[in-house]
Amino acid sequence: MKTNFVLVSILMTILIGGTFGLFLIDDAFAQNLYVSSDDSEAYKKQKELEQKKADREAKSEEKQKELEQKKADREAKSEEKQKELEQKKAELEIHRKNLEAKQLKKLKEYEEKLKEIKEKSQKKIEKNITDEQENFSQKSKSLEEKLIKKSEEIQKKLMTKSDKLDSRTKNILDKINNGTYMGEKTTLFTYDETYELVFDVVNASMINDKSQTSILTGKMNFTTYDKNKSNLKLELDECQITVDEITYNCGFGKARTVSSGESGAKDSLVIVAFLENDVLEEVHTTLKIFLNADIPIDKIEQSQVSILGPQSKISDLWFLNGTATLSKIVSTSEKTIGNNSTMLEDEISSGD
Repeated sequence: MKTNFVLVSILMTILIGGTFGLFLIDDAFAQNLYVSSDDSEAYKKQKELEQKKADREAKSEEKQKELEQKKADREAKSEEKQKELEQKKAELEIHRKNLEAKQLKKLKEYEEKLKEIKEKSQKKIEKNITDEQENFSQKSKSLEEKLIKKSEEIQKKLMTKSDKLDSRTKNILDKINNGTYMGEKTTLFTYDETYELVFDVVNASMINDKSQTSILTGKMNFTTYDKNKSNLKLELDECQITVDEITYNCGFGKARTVSSGESGAKDSLVIVAFLENDVLEEVHTTLKIFLNADIPIDKIEQSQVSILGPQSKISDLWFLNGTATLSKIVSTSEKTIGNNSTMLEDEISSGD
């Protein structure tokens, strides 16, 4: 019994020991398997990493070679392009020099041509100026002759109709006919002074209806008839004026200097002229102008003067006022024939 117990105990111990040993063997085997498996995965990864590294290095080397090849190609192209640029630069320099030579040649030809054109143009201008001056002089002379002729025709026509004229106009014509219209000269000087009165802005208002207005335009030309000190007497040579679209020609007229104030300076001019309608030649009227200047009339070379109204008027038709320009056209030699001791008298009265 005791022996069986011992045997059973030994058997149990062996079984337990075997089982425990098997467990230990399995565990060790499992551990060995696990370690082997880990080592295999690591190895694979290591290999993969090494392969990838090798691939990267190969690619890097390949890329480096490509970059070096591209660099070499760029340098070759750059050198080739530089050579082309230098060649073009040399060609352009040659072309520039040739062009400069051509331009210099053309410029010289142009300057010579321009000089020739200028000379021809200057000669043409001088010729045109001479021709224009001659034409203007001829036209001016023709116009003056026409107006003077018109004035003479008016006087002759009035002479033939003297029996039909009013006594005042007839009296003036008689004075013109016998040479006393301008009055007695205080000297026997021969004067070449002429005066021109150009109407700048002269307003005209109808005498019978001042609401009716117009503008007077035109000019008057005078020759110095007599003068002494500051006194001046002018004879009307010609005139043509237009007002309200009606043109008037002058038959005859005169002017003299007067003083506008107490100073005694002869700074005013009284003008009287006989007018004839240029269209209706039977219509006659009288123009009377009072004008003032800032300086004595005989000192004027060219000055603006004032036309004073209502003293200035075209009889029975228009009151006049405004501005005009009085110019001394010619002032040349004056030849003395007699003495000048007598003062000018007022040949134009305020009621003339």
